Amino acid sequence: MEERYYLDTCIWRDHYENRFGKTGRPLGKYATKLIMKILSDKKVILFSEFTIRELRKDLTKEEINDMLNLLFISGTLKKVGISEEEYREARKISKEKGLPLGDVLHVIISRNNKAVLVSQDWHFKKLKNLVSVKAPEEIN
Repeated sequence: MEERYYLDTCIWRDHYENRFGKTGRPLGKYATKLIMKILSDKKVILFSEFTIRELRKDLTKEEINDMLNLLFISGTLKKVGISEEEYREARKISKEKGLPLGDVLHVIISRNNKAVLVSQDWHFKKLKNLVSVKAPEEIN
């Protein structure tokens, strides 16, 4: 089976905006390096409509298209759907664990699509029993 990665929205923004962490960590550099590695290794990046919805809070449709087009054209980027069952499960876990619904939904989508979830967000550490979670700089 092909190796798959599901990038949390923060990773897309780190890459596009070349962001730095509060302590000066070069988050944008880590994200871009990972995306380039996935592209050169001919692996797959998954995304969902929920990722696009989150990106639209801070980026225009044109900016999002600019960011994703090369990956689409190369066949690296693949869209996955979200079922009602996945939404229900995410809502349940979100309430039980006191975590943001969006974060839990990303976990469920990653798990169900057998993908490594890539994020810098600490929320995901509480859900690592459901899916493999790694920061971009942890992927060799």
